[in-house]
Amino acid sequence: MTRKFGVSLATTAACLALYSACTSDAPTMPSTTITAPTPQSPATGASVPSATPTLTVGNASGATGLTYRFEVASDSGFSSILASAEGIGQGSVTTSWVVSPALSGGMFYWRARAQAQGTTGPYSSTASFSYDTGFASNKPINNILVSDPLTTGMSVGEVGGGEFRSRGWFVTNANSYIRYQIPTTPNGFVEFDVTNLRNPNPRSEKRNLMIMWDPTKGEYTENPFRVHIAKFDTNLVNFGYLRLRFIANGQETNDRFDFFAWNPNQVYHFRLEWGAFPGEVSSQRAKVLMDGREILLRNYDNIYNPSTHWVELGMAPRSESLEQAIYSNVVIGVRRPNN
Repeated sequence: MTRKFGVSLATTAACLALYSACTSDAPTMPSTTITAPTPQSPATGASVPSATPTLTVGNASGATGLTYRFEVASDSGFSSILASAEGIGQGSVTTSWVVSPALSGGMFYWRARAQAQGTTGPYSSTASFSYDTGFASNKPINNILVSDPLTTGMSVGEVGGGEFRSRGWFVTNANSYIRYQIPTTPNGFVEFDVTNLRNPNPRSEKRNLMIMWDPTKGEYTENPFRVHIAKFDTNLVNFGYLRLRFIANGQETNDRFDFFAWNPNQVYHFRLEWGAFPGEVSSQRAKVLMDGREILLRNYDNIYNPSTHWVELGMAPRSESLEQAIYSNVVIGVRRPNN
């Protein structure tokens, strides 16, 4: 005898619904979409003053309890990740991470992403920053022999006293100095930023912003290759508050400039140039520019070619460094007058 089995449409639908609910492909909750965070600081392409900079993103959205992953790499494809962190808790508006371990100098790329409740959001756009620790080279690199920011808590030169602060190297007393030894450079330049200058000076005595000399040719006061930029004040002299002395192989020349309206909050940029200037003069020339303006100028005949070429911030040999001056962004290089 043949039996017939009857199954109602309602029963069939219920079974299908149960099967669908129990299969692995079926969602168990509404899907979560987490947005990408937005890089905020440092600004992309910026130079940072620390080997452990703070990276900050604008928060992602789409879920509660978000945590973040940050990555720093040496390449924009992130094939070489130098530092990373997971599980960084979200801040109220932005989220930050202090890079660890410390970075060496160079260009770096970074990104971040958020995650919560088993869902990971997309990476942010890639941002970049650089960290310049400076360098000193016996051979010019793009005409540069020394690059020294002085805002990273260190110097590529020889440091004698002073203190490193966030704005640069602070001169604590008249014997403080930073010394750079460069190859003999008959045609060159020295430039630097300096702030916290005022009138009168902290001590109304002879004070100097920088010097050059040859230590193999005797002590400083009798040296045949000595150069200085001096800063006097109105308590000490009645004129010539900025002075240049340039002695090349025994030939001395001097110039002065009447300026004393210093603003201690302003950063002043100084640049000393020396050597041949074929388009300007047939002899040698030394000039000083302050904030791009030529303020001191003298011609000389003897080539400036010391056997050992020292460049120094301050004037330690005579205890005449300018107290409380703050230096940064030192660059020393060669000029190529025939190019």
